[in-house]
Amino acid sequence: MQRLIADVSTGQHSKFVTFRPLDDCQQQLFTPQIAIVQPIPATTLSENKKHNLALAIQRLQNIAMLPGAIFSFWHLIGEPIQAKGYLEGRTLMQNQLKADIGGGLCQLSGLLYVLSLKAGLKVLERHPHSQDIYTDATRFAPLGADATVVYGYKDFRFEQTLAVPICLRFEMGDREICAMLCAPQPISEYAIDFQRENVESGIQVNTMRLLSSSTEPEVLHSTTYKSRL
Repeated sequence: MQRLIADVSTGQHSKFVTFRPLDDCQQQLFTPQIAIVQPIPATTLSENKKHNLALAIQRLQNIAMLPGAIFSFWHLIGEPIQAKGYLEGRTLMQNQLKADIGGGLCQLSGLLYVLSLKAGLKVLERHPHSQDIYTDATRFAPLGADATVVYGYKDFRFEQTLAVPICLRFEMGDREICAMLCAPQPISEYAIDFQRENVESGIQVNTMRLLSSSTEPEVLHSTTYKSRL
């Protein structure tokens, strides 16, 4: 409720993208411009995770976002509760891996975070995980490419700053997920690099965007993770 009041008072709520999927004819105008494919790690709860991802994707698939609109992960998806069909999935809570209803959706928000960086969209809200829970052998996305979401507390949001409308599309396989940003005309794709360095408190990751070969990379975010559990 506090978040809703704040969103209304700041004017963000009136700009939120709403659930209005494109019809079949409109969808044909939007073609994939940027795509990211990630494996879905095999765990004891991976089938539940895929189920949860599929439910959430239904609320994001082919939703038009006009210039100036604000994408809010939770505004579109809503609370991931058992009554809506969500199952227990793996989630990081208080620096510990636990099973919780709706767990696993952070991979989806992380994909959207990287897509928004590659498209040059303005990230308004993104929360990293506090701890690095993977090794380089088990990592399915670069360290620094995460965006944790907790309903009512931590959202992922970006502003649609492009001059053309866009939409999101997803394809789910048995072992991987593909997220695509689509538009009716070509858009630029930026190169993103996640540069790591060891620091006293853990690992610092600088998220860099390369604008052109003749300019210095732009630092978008700097995140420090505690050492792996």
